[in-house]
Parts: sequence; C-alpha cells; structure tokens
Amino acid sequence: MGSRTSKKSLGQIRTIMAKPVIVDTDILIDFSLDRPDAVQTMAMLEENYTITVSVITAMELYAGCRSKKDLKIVDELLSGIPIELVTKAVSEKAFELMKKFRSSHGVEINDMLIAAAAMTLEVKFISKNQKHYIFLPGLDLLKFPLIEV
Repeated sequence: MGSRTSKKSLGQIRTIMAKPVIVDTDILIDFSLDRPDAVQTMAMLEENYTITVSVITAMELYAGCRSKKDLKIVDELLSGIPIELVTKAVSEKAFELMKKFRSSHGVEINDMLIAAAAMTLEVKFISKNQKHYIFLPGLDLLKFPLIEV
C-alpha cells in the first residue's frame, strides 16, 4: 500500500478476517480535508480493521453537504464502506445511555446512537471527541490519533 490511503480506496482494500471498527463522523470529515492525524489514523485502521460507519454518521456527512460537489465527495468517501443501521437493540441501548448520562455528561442523541451501535455489535469505535465517549462502560474506544494498533 502507498504512503497514504486515498479517499477512493477506503473500504476497498480489506483483510478478509479483519475485525470491524466504527469510525465517527469527525474523523471522516478531517480525512476528507486531508488532515494528517485523520489520514494517518484511517490508513492504520484500514490496514488492521474493516472500517464501518453508523447510519447516523452517514446522515451527518450528507447533512453537511452544501453542493453537488460536496455530495459527490461524501458518496466517494462512503463508497464500499459498510453502514450499520439503527436496529431495535441499538435503539434500546442508546435510550438506556441517554437516560443514564444526559444529566451527568450532557450526551447528545446522535452520539449515543453511534456508541450504542458499536456496543451492541461488540466492535471497536474511534472518535476524535474522546470526551463524548470515554465514560461509557462497555464501549471499546480506540484513542485518537491512532499511533499504533
């Protein structure tokens, strides 16, 4: 693999038995803007995991589009990346997290849905916004930026 992961190759180069990791919206935005920490992190994730996203992340990316050019960038970014849908189990877990942590940590609905997806699927999760998730018991949160796996 080259020195840098291209946006178009995400989701296309995979190890057959790689474990999934759910990547948060903030990292994908920075990756699309060629920010070095995000580019390096995504390259390391791609070498060691199957990159996936929550449908909430996919919708957040599309919600940020302001032009057809932006839509095309998001289409290319998500091309080939599995999108985890919100299931009944994910909804129930997110609701439990919201009730438990809203008053103490000010959690947001979208963040709890994304975290609940990773928890329900029992996969790793990575976000730049560590403070939004670090306190969630049972969430397998990778540190950002990813320096080693």
